[in-house]
Amino acid sequence: MVGLFLTPTGMPCQRRINAAMLMLVTIWGLNFPIVKGAFAELPPFAFNGLRFAGAAVLLLAALRRLEGPQRIPPSDLPGLALLGLLGHAGYQTLFMAGLARTTAGHSSLILALVPLFVGVLGVAVGLERPSPRMWAGLVIALGGVIALVAGSGGLSIEGGSVGGDLLTLAASLCWAAYTVLSRPYLRKMSALRLTTVTLILGLPVILASAIPGLLRVDWPAVSLRAWAALSFSAVFAVVISYVIWYTSVQAFGSARTAAFSYLIPVVALISAWALLGEPLGALQVLGGSVVLFGVWIARREVIADVRR
Repeated sequence: MVGLFLTPTGMPCQRRINAAMLMLVTIWGLNFPIVKGAFAELPPFAFNGLRFAGAAVLLLAALRRLEGPQRIPPSDLPGLALLGLLGHAGYQTLFMAGLARTTAGHSSLILALVPLFVGVLGVAVGLERPSPRMWAGLVIALGGVIALVAGSGGLSIEGGSVGGDLLTLAASLCWAAYTVLSRPYLRKMSALRLTTVTLILGLPVILASAIPGLLRVDWPAVSLRAWAALSFSAVFAVVISYVIWYTSVQAFGSARTAAFSYLIPVVALISAWALLGEPLGALQVLGGSVVLFGVWIARREVIADVRR
C-alpha cells in the first residue's frame, strides 16, 4: 500500500503523496456530515467504538498480508502506547465529547490550530526547524480559516460552550503531539505498521468508553444508512486516511503534513453548499482562497529535519 507513494527508485513521490493528502482532506471533510447523520441511531461513543474495532481488524489483515510479522522491541512499547493514547483514544474521545458541548464553528476554528501546535511542538522536541516562510504560510492559512468560520456565522461568544471548547482544544493538542512524536518511530517501521500498532494499543480505552452506548442501542432498528456511514468512516476516515497521514509525515515531516488540516473546513463548507444547500458567501470564498494560498506556501517550503 505504501509502495503506491514511491518512485521507481524507492524515493517518496511528492505528487502522489500530495494527491493522497487531498483525498484525505476530502474524506475528512465529508466524514463529519456522514457520521453526524448516524448519531440518531448510534450514540457517538458507540459509533466510535464500532468503527475503530472494525478498523483494527482491517489494519491487522492488511499488515499481515502486505508486510508479515515483525518483532517490536520492548523498549519501543511505552512510546507506541503513548501514541495510541494520544492519537486514537485521547483525540477521538475528547473530540466527540467537545463537539457535543460546543458549536461546529468553534470546533472548526480550534481544530484549525493543529498545524501551529505541530510546528511549535516540532521545534520544542528538536525534530524540525520550520523556516520563516513556513510559519508565514501557517499563519496566513489560519487567517483564512477564521474568515471562513466568520462568514458562516460560526464565531460567537457563548458561555455554555466554554467546556466544549476546552475539550476540543485538548483534542487538538493530542493530535498535534501524536503527529510530532511519531517521527522517530517512522524511521523504524512503515506507516501501515505504526498506524496498526498504535490503534491496537489505544483501542481498549475507545472500547471502554463505547460500552454504555452500545448497551443502549436498539440493534434491529439500526438502518442500512447508519451501517453504511459506519463502514465509510472505518474504512476511509480511519484505515486509509491514517496510513496516508503517517506516510506524509514519514516523507515530508510533521508541519508540512499538518498544513493540509486547514483545507478540511474548506471541503466541509463546499460539501454543505453542494449537498445541503447551505449559503456560500463572499467572505467564505475569500477565506477559502486565503487558506489555499497559505497551505501552498507551507507545503512548498522545505523544512530542515534536525534528526534525519
